[in-house]
Amino acid sequence: MGDKIPAGERAGAAGLFSALVFLPVFFLSAQAAGGVSRVYTLAWSLFAAGTAFAIVYTGRVSFFRRIFFSVSALAFLIHFKLSLLGGVFTAPPSEAPFCHIAMAPYFLNYLYQQYLALMSGGWKLWGPLTLGAAWLFITLAIGRGWCSWACFYGGIDDGLCSLARRPLLKTGHWAQKLRDLPAALLVFMLLVSLALTLPVYCLWLCPFKLTEAFLDGGAVVRRLQYWLMFASLAALVIGPLLTKKRIFCSFLCPFAAWQAFWGRLNPFRVTPDDKKCTGCMACAGICPVMAIKTGPGGRPEILPYCNLCGQCLEACPGGLRYTVFGRDLPARRGWAAGLASAENFFIYSALTLGAVFSALWGPAALRDLVQLTVR
Repeated sequence: MGDKIPAGERAGAAGLFSALVFLPVFFLSAQAAGGVSRVYTLAWSLFAAGTAFAIVYTGRVSFFRRIFFSVSALAFLIHFKLSLLGGVFTAPPSEAPFCHIAMAPYFLNYLYQQYLALMSGGWKLWGPLTLGAAWLFITLAIGRGWCSWACFYGGIDDGLCSLARRPLLKTGHWAQKLRDLPAALLVFMLLVSLALTLPVYCLWLCPFKLTEAFLDGGAVVRRLQYWLMFASLAALVIGPLLTKKRIFCSFLCPFAAWQAFWGRLNPFRVTPDDKKCTGCMACAGICPVMAIKTGPGGRPEILPYCNLCGQCLEACPGGLRYTVFGRDLPARRGWAAGLASAENFFIYSALTLGAVFSALWGPAALRDLVQLTVR
């Protein structure tokens, strides 16, 4: 919704859009949040609806997406990770959401478990891969957008990117040469996890597994695990502060490579406009996951690692746009019909799904903060 549309019509369209986001988020979040009071679920749903309103009214997709995404990640840390400090935040370990990052490098093990279940006569549809069905739905709904609208790791990385005014370290051409590192890491982790029948990524690289329960008993191996986990944590926290790039997501996340491959099933794309693009490559400089490179003719080439965050669209208004399989949807007249664009369809899918998924911890984090203030 551009500035050429009168403010009243933009407000009407934004209000309708936010209502369409609010209704499914509120009713589905009540289920995801479990026993948390509806008051907190309502607050979380209004936050998602407010984000939808701001995006449509202003046209600033990435700016308001980043606010929602960062708040969601902060809520995750409050509800699940600060409980490790004890005394104040006490989320039971059983409440922790399934880690999608762990699913990718452990996928062959899941298939092997399915095979054993089939051979023993105890196989059921999907079995322990029930969450695999949820992943398939997510992939079909928002594809690679998961990494910039729902993933709690991505929210941390993305939020920290915004804190630095300018990069202290420039990534340069070496970053593009290492851009396929997550794919190599994924293949390696798949094979090693299957050979050892262990979740190797969780045991060695996950920056949130720095607890005694996940470390090896041997002193030498345990020390090596510490170093690798601290390196991952530094990439997640310090990397974006120094480079304004999502270092962990770009180089150390096997799920990024997983979604880059399977995300092709999703119809949404970021597509350069050949008629409006000048080849300035400002989009490549602003891309936080380094998923744009100079293509033929000096024009931008969008890599499969693009996670549809929208920052390049704000850096080059009109030069890039959201599309469906590279094509625009037919234009429609009227302020309400204008919502039926490829961009708004994607924003609706990504924001709604991200808000429902983060309802696993968002409303509970609000409750934790309220309980903390009244103690």
